[in-house]
Amino acid sequence: MSSAAALSVTCSDSVACRALGDVLAPDNGRTPRGMSLEMSASGRELEVRVASGSASVALSTVLAVLKDVILFQEVWLLSTAGETSKHGRAR
Repeated sequence: MSSAAALSVTCSDSVACRALGDVLAPDNGRTPRGMSLEMSASGRELEVRVASGSASVALSTVLAVLKDVILFQEVWLLSTAGETSKHGRAR
C-alpha cells in the first residue's frame, strides 16, 4: 500500500513564505527509506508533499510539519511586531 499527504500553507507575503521554507528545509532534508518529502514555494504559497508506504507515516510527517509551521508563525509574529508594513505576517 502506498499513501500520500499534502499540506498547503498560505503566508501573508512571499517574504514570510521564503522564511518559512528556509526554516523547514534543514529539518526535512533527509527522509527514511521508502518515504519522500518535497517542498515547493510560489509567491505566498508553500506546499509540502509526503509519500510513504504507510498511511500513518505520511500523516504523522505532515502533522509534524504543521506543528513546525505553527511554531514558525508564533516566532514570526513576535519578531515582526511593529514591522508588518515591511515584512508581512504568516497566517
